[in-house]
Amino acid sequence: MVAHVFVDAENIPPSVTFKVVEHFGKEHTITKVDIVAKEDALPYKYRNLDEKIYRVQNCFYGKNSADTWLCMEMVRAIIDEPELELIIIVSSDKDFLPAIKFAADFDKKIFIVSNGAGHRTLERQLKVLGVNPQAVELKDFRLKFGVSEKLEKILPRLTFGMKKYLFDRENRIKYILVKRGDKFFEVPFVAGMTISIFGRLMRELGILGYGDSLRDFISANFLRLSHDRIYFRSESELSAPTDAELIKKYFAEHAAQTVKIFIKHNNHLSEIPFVNGMSTEIFGKLLRERKIIGKSASPALTAEKNLLKIVDEKIYLRNEEEQIAAYGDIIKEVDEYFGFHAAELKKIFVKHNGKVFELPFVDGISLEMFGKLLREKNIIGKNASATTIAKKNFLDVRDGKVYLCDEDKLIELYAEATGDLAAYLEHHAAANIFVKNKGTLFEIPFVDGMSLTLFDKLLHGRKIIGRNSSAIKVAAQSLLKVRDKRVFMLDEDELEAAQDDLETDLEGYFNAHALSIRSVSIRHGGEDFDIPFVDGMPIKFFGKLLREREIIDRKTPPEEVIANNKFNLRGDEIFLE
Repeated sequence: MVAHVFVDAENIPPSVTFKVVEHFGKEHTITKVDIVAKEDALPYKYRNLDEKIYRVQNCFYGKNSADTWLCMEMVRAIIDEPELELIIIVSSDKDFLPAIKFAADFDKKIFIVSNGAGHRTLERQLKVLGVNPQAVELKDFRLKFGVSEKLEKILPRLTFGMKKYLFDRENRIKYILVKRGDKFFEVPFVAGMTISIFGRLMRELGILGYGDSLRDFISANFLRLSHDRIYFRSESELSAPTDAELIKKYFAEHAAQTVKIFIKHNNHLSEIPFVNGMSTEIFGKLLRERKIIGKSASPALTAEKNLLKIVDEKIYLRNEEEQIAAYGDIIKEVDEYFGFHAAELKKIFVKHNGKVFELPFVDGISLEMFGKLLREKNIIGKNASATTIAKKNFLDVRDGKVYLCDEDKLIELYAEATGDLAAYLEHHAAANIFVKNKGTLFEIPFVDGMSLTLFDKLLHGRKIIGRNSSAIKVAAQSLLKVRDKRVFMLDEDELEAAQDDLETDLEGYFNAHALSIRSVSIRHGGEDFDIPFVDGMPIKFFGKLLREREIIDRKTPPEEVIANNKFNLRGDEIFLE
């Protein structure tokens, strides 16, 4: 196709422009690339380009002058270039709807290349305008353009993070059928993907809800979970009975000997069936099937903690004398604690005041017991903080317990302590995003879920904020969310909601829906009123309109007006009958 590219250079970096021209130039004939921006906002890389292809234009002044200029250039191109077949718009704004409508009416194909944040809103607006959906294709410049048809079909339902995960592993994707209830779904699957990624994918595709059991779903679909990663089951594994089937068969065979007992683990009480003398293997399968312990936890240790006794790999209830003896073993001292946890014992090194000490350690040791250990070894004094020592030695302290860190956590803690962001960003394959502060956009590397401490160091290191400035404020201005002292990108629904919150005034709403406004008559309090109305108008805007027109006061709900007039309320949106 003969193509003409239009670039809003005020919100698109040169790297994206050149990437778009290179990519689409392989399949289409690009005759001209119009680059529009005000002189003071034009990046230097847009200067000294090939004038036969590139035309850089200064739109002079005004908040939306670049958008207006580009709309005019598109209309001019449609009229003056009879061979033009394809229009490529490169912009993260949504102000080109009239020009898109004009182009579609002239049977032109339109590609819109943006950051993907407003694609859902744009699709709805194009539908309201009556634009043929086959005429417009939406591309996300944060991801590569060429994808398989199967993957492309599900992309609109996924967040950016999930899209990027699948794009990066497209050559490893297998499409499998999973069953939920009576329905089958074809989904992308990467062997070895973590259980958290798989669960997130199933929820984003609408197959699972947040209250559904992910482990049951994995088992029911004949997948294998190993060390929190998911794999295909081998032929021998598929033919073998599941743990749930073995447990069911065992208790059916021992129904007459089955009793109910309570098991305590991680401060939770669970009632389970029990057969005196059952094997440790069956006992462990039962605890895991009931999700009382994890795969790596010891069922024998759980049995001992619950005052059950183990003889020859079988588990028994204790008699009264044995229970009294067992209750006398309550742990009070460090030596007793490590004796009781001998099977879990490790050796670690901690550093304090320039000296290195070797210590016994149990992953998940209570902070209180860890402090006792440090004081008994004369590493810290009576009033020193065990929490401080743990964090300085890159141990993870949470919920009153001390844990060893995995590689990702170690790299993060090291970066927080030393300010060395480079290794952290490289390890997590950081992607570039734009953040906004005091009206200026800055491009920075970013890791979804990075700690607020690292985000703050990054902003200070790039001199985006000053010494007393708030990283949280920059995150809010840049449509990022801060949760549990970590910074995340918004998914598409959250992003649309945030953008809606930024434009809650009625004028902005009616400007965005100018082609859909109609005048309707309503009656309230014995009086008739004419008001502007958009079919599908959110109730929050309808109520604000009624209050601004003084039709209702703040105590009167807009639902009262809806009920007494020819309106239907569907969810949070209002429609004429």
